Amino acid sequence: MKKYWRCHVCNDIHFGTKSPKICPTCLQGNAYVEVSSCEALNVMSVTESHVDKDAFAKAIQVFAAAGEFQINPDQERVALLLEGMFNNENNHGLKYCPCRMIEKDFEKDLTLVCPCNFLTHDSYKDKENGECWCGLFKKRRHHE
Repeated sequence: MKKYWRCHVCNDIHFGTKSPKICPTCLQGNAYVEVSSCEALNVMSVTESHVDKDAFAKAIQVFAAAGEFQINPDQERVALLLEGMFNNENNHGLKYCPCRMIEKDFEKDLTLVCPCNFLTHDSYKDKENGECWCGLFKKRRHHE
């Protein structure tokens, strides 16, 4: 079954049975996460079925499994972040990070869609705590 996938670096949308291993637009590896048709429609003009919270949570688990990061082990925090993302999708059309303010400038706001390009954020580069802006993703420790 075909699904929509979005590159977390450049917001490239892919429609297929699985995501590309390397984004053809920005050449980032393991950069795609499954998105709803609503989100894909806001990035390009296509339609399909809605991705629910459980499906999105599974998709980001798969996304994290291939990287140097993991989903925050605090399940309560993750649930609140997912709730905020889905509220943003309902209110603004995309799963914007729930802890950052959109500017209502579509091009700028695309950088706030979760998962964002958190690997470039200073909060992620922090060697001790290393996490994305809102804490959904954390650096994997070598002993984990």
